[in-house]
Amino acid sequence: MSALRPNQVDFDKVWSELRSSVVDIINLNPIPRLTWDYKFSDVYNICVAIPDPLSDKLYRALSECLEEHVSQQYQAISKVHYVDLLSVYDKMWNTFFQGTMVLHNLFRYLNIHFVNKKKDLDPEIVNQYAGYLAKPNLKEVGCLSLEVWKTKLIQEILKKLINLLLTAIAEDRAGNPPSNKSVIRGVIMSFVQVEQYNFEKDSLHAMNKNSTVYHEFYENEFEIPFLNSTEEYYTLYAQKLLADMSCSQYMEAVINAIEAERRRAAQYVCPSTVEKVIKVCQNVMISIHKEKLNGVCSDLIRNEERKDLQNMYRLLKPIPSGLTVMIKEFEDYVRQKGHEALAMQNMDPITAPQQFVENILMVYDKFSEMKSTVFMDDGDFAQALDKALQTVVNMRNPTVPSKSSERLARYSDSLLRKNNKNISENELDEKLSRTIIIFRYIEDKDIFQKYYSKMLSVRLIHNLSVSMEAEELMINKLKQACGYEFTSKLSRMFTDVNLCPELTAEFKQYLNEKERSHHVDMQPMVLTAGSWPLSAPNAGGTGSPATNVESISFIIPPTLKNQVEYFEEFYGKKHSGRKLSWLYHSSHGELKTSYLQKVYLIQMGAFQMAALLVFNYQESMTVESLGAEIGLTGELLQKIIRTLTDSQMLLLTEKEDFNSSVLSLNFKMNAKRSRFKLPSVQSSKQIEKEVDTTQNTVAQDRKYYVECAVVRIMKTRKVLKHNVLISEVMDQIKGRFKPDVSLVKKCIEDLIDKLYLQRTDQNDEYQYLA
Repeated sequence: MSALRPNQVDFDKVWSELRSSVVDIINLNPIPRLTWDYKFSDVYNICVAIPDPLSDKLYRALSECLEEHVSQQYQAISKVHYVDLLSVYDKMWNTFFQGTMVLHNLFRYLNIHFVNKKKDLDPEIVNQYAGYLAKPNLKEVGCLSLEVWKTKLIQEILKKLINLLLTAIAEDRAGNPPSNKSVIRGVIMSFVQVEQYNFEKDSLHAMNKNSTVYHEFYENEFEIPFLNSTEEYYTLYAQKLLADMSCSQYMEAVINAIEAERRRAAQYVCPSTVEKVIKVCQNVMISIHKEKLNGVCSDLIRNEERKDLQNMYRLLKPIPSGLTVMIKEFEDYVRQKGHEALAMQNMDPITAPQQFVENILMVYDKFSEMKSTVFMDDGDFAQALDKALQTVVNMRNPTVPSKSSERLARYSDSLLRKNNKNISENELDEKLSRTIIIFRYIEDKDIFQKYYSKMLSVRLIHNLSVSMEAEELMINKLKQACGYEFTSKLSRMFTDVNLCPELTAEFKQYLNEKERSHHVDMQPMVLTAGSWPLSAPNAGGTGSPATNVESISFIIPPTLKNQVEYFEEFYGKKHSGRKLSWLYHSSHGELKTSYLQKVYLIQMGAFQMAALLVFNYQESMTVESLGAEIGLTGELLQKIIRTLTDSQMLLLTEKEDFNSSVLSLNFKMNAKRSRFKLPSVQSSKQIEKEVDTTQNTVAQDRKYYVECAVVRIMKTRKVLKHNVLISEVMDQIKGRFKPDVSLVKKCIEDLIDKLYLQRTDQNDEYQYLA
């Protein structure tokens, strides 16, 4: 403990011995451990000497020692031959730099209690005792050593060093790489390491761990001249390449040159300089000649020169706005190929949906692959691909509505029908997923929804689905693409059908409990009104006026009427207050023949079934009588009769007046199959009305949807300018359909009439009315 007690110190004697050790340290001469401990104690004793500490005197002596040593180093290097200057300097620097770090550690007490003492004092105390404190510009020992090296040696030979470095790098670019690459890097990095005195006390060791450092000296004295020489070299190099090569060859050569320069820079210069060098190369070899590259871009894309396109992408990607022309050309070409693909398909309503989907996916697959492999999945090219295909998919004749939504819905219907059983579950999943690719491009998603829901209802009611799992899978895919609201009705339809087996079982149990005869095996389906795209026509006074079918007065046969009445009784007790509307035009069943030598099981619609059941009581009758029995007339009755005569179940003896023609059972019927299905019947008026109804329903739904969007926005915002409201409405509903501005304006006017909104004193502003 006594060694730590302050004592009087003979400074000249102690410093003389300490100075010898300082010189040994910065020359990296070995020092025994015991000597090191003694010198560490000498520094401490000087700093705490009595009656006055000698820290200031020690600091000045050390500074003079360092200056003397570096001056000697300068004298020595001044005599070195110009060719050997870099290697000699590098060796001197490495020795000095490592010695500096050791020296910094030896004088740690001086750094803490003398150099840094002022930093911890209050500014008022500093001013009051300024004469007794260390000067504010004093540096720690390690930093002091580096500053002396910089000012006394580097500055004196800097021009020579820079010229030698730039010459060596230029020779490397010319194909003559120097043998002493590590020396070149060492000299360059000394310009960075020597600046460490700009940092706090721990920066000296942080530098040795490749931390971020201060680069002002390096940047001003080396980096700027290096970048200038790089620019001059590659400007001439680019001009030479353009004079001797085609554009394709030029791009290849530039890519190779930039990569070579990147590797070279990484070997020699500070990491922060590498990207600056590359930017210089890109500027003089790409940016300046960008118009030349853009000039051949269109031909490369249309000829699908993938290698050249990939090279062009790599060159133009780092350039600000460099890909603008390339992206536009890609989008135009995709759009052109899309239009060509659709122009090749025929207009056959049966094959058109499949051709439409296959052609669009063919274009999508081709250019999606190009986007991934050639343009590295660049988001801008992905956006261009989507934009082009969206235009193609939604292409329409101004006078004719787009058929894309309907065709995609019909294609989906073909995938999900039973006749598609040969496909595996994985293949079906893949095809449904690819259907969603096109679905995302469709603007009129509400039209798709209308057609899809109609076709889904047919599949579910007539048990035509390939599987319920597949139906649920497709609904989930649509939900992921458009959200819950879009598929809520579809999900409800699916749920209704899943509940039918349980309902049928309960109904049969009810009949047994009530001892009601049920020779007819009835399987009722209760469908939620508003969720299904079906409406009940007038049928024997039961139901409501049809909105999507021809108004008819169907008379249900007595054989079926009892079951209908039993079910209404059962359902009324199970769900009090609910009303059932029977959809006979959507109903179907199976009849078994017993009047022929061979038994047949025949599936048919309710109207056809009613017509045949009449012949249970008489073997023949006129067309007019049959119509009166079942309550049907006109074209619909004629189509029913045609299906029955075409299947040879009935024979028709035609009269001049068709209504007087006689129908009779064909007792000689001999069909090849014992089980078959009659084609469904639908009058042309019904078909036309369904198309008109779909279009009218879509128009009405859009109006409601826009009105709801306006009310939601105004309820939140309270007051809005006209243009802002239009913009927000358009943005909110674009995911469902592409709105027309005139429709939005009309809906706003209607809401004003309905007192949801009112105009403010400013004509172009609206206010929400609570």
